[in-house]
Amino acid sequence: MRIKILIPSLILLLCIGLTDANAQRNKYKRRKAKNRAMSNYTSRGGGRFRQFNFVSFNVNALNYYGDLAPVNRAASTDVSFTRPGFGAEIGARFNPYMAVRAGFNYGRLKGDDITSDYNDENAYGRYLRNLSFRNDIKEFHIGMQFSLLPIWGGPNVRPDFNVYAMIGAAVFHHEPKGKVPEYDHTLGGDVESNYTQYPVAQAGEWVRLRKLGTEGQLIDSLDVKGYSPFQFSVPLAIGATMRLPGPFNLSVELGYRYLFTDYLDDVSGSFVRYDLFDDDLARIMSDRSAEPTAVWQEVPRDGFPGAVGQQMPDGTTYYSARGYGGGLAGDKGRGNPDDNDMMFMTTVKLTMILGQVRRSAKFR
Repeated sequence: MRIKILIPSLILLLCIGLTDANAQRNKYKRRKAKNRAMSNYTSRGGGRFRQFNFVSFNVNALNYYGDLAPVNRAASTDVSFTRPGFGAEIGARFNPYMAVRAGFNYGRLKGDDITSDYNDENAYGRYLRNLSFRNDIKEFHIGMQFSLLPIWGGPNVRPDFNVYAMIGAAVFHHEPKGKVPEYDHTLGGDVESNYTQYPVAQAGEWVRLRKLGTEGQLIDSLDVKGYSPFQFSVPLAIGATMRLPGPFNLSVELGYRYLFTDYLDDVSGSFVRYDLFDDDLARIMSDRSAEPTAVWQEVPRDGFPGAVGQQMPDGTTYYSARGYGGGLAGDKGRGNPDDNDMMFMTTVKLTMILGQVRRSAKFR
């Protein structure tokens, strides 16, 4: 009888012991997993990565290098022509190291031959040419951003400082414009009348140079291809970003646009002989070398050597800067078609992370 009672009691005690041991083992496993997660959190910056979206607003400054650069040296530009612009972006971080972003930028480019040094023999030809332009750039872009430091913990655990690089694709609209002079100096004038015999009806207006065909794009007898106001580019950039309180980051970015056009400034190829133009305004805007002043800066050209006239096949005497050629010769000195223009964009950007951003946990 005692044995019958003892055996079930031992089995019951064994089951209770096994159950308690299993519970202790599970508790240990949970504690170990928790400690591992906390270790990952503190050592890697946030544990499991979480995707997040963001929106950015920026101010930018555009600079240009091309045929109207003051110095014949790659990437040289005149910082005094820098003009402010603006932009906005949306993006998504889908990887600790990578994000995709897309947005819009607006800015203005400017160039003027008056900035070339007429005492420099390498720049004197550009000074005589006396061309100028402005161009409003409207750009839509998409790109991939690669961060140096990972963002393991999503938006709630971001590095205080990070650097990144970006590459993408863009399409932009541009329309180079020139300011019309008060008088038509291609028809000459004399010192006594201050060269004012031939006033221009559109004086002071900013006209679209592409529509005029200043390099003969609209002249049937010339084989000069026009250019589109819509162009593609490859944006490249490097930047640094700093974490701000709350859901904000502040970034500074230096960008370069690899272009496929040489007509940001409406200058690329050759001059056209004056007598080939049917449009008087196109003739005036094609060769500005006979003008004694820089029309945009409204300052006299101290290095201006005076103009020389020549009768053309249409029976009219036209004028260009002495020793220059230009519209009198129809030579190739207007631009350099071998190199495309360059565009640089410097950006200061405020980024806001979308969604809930909490304070980082503290461990004791």
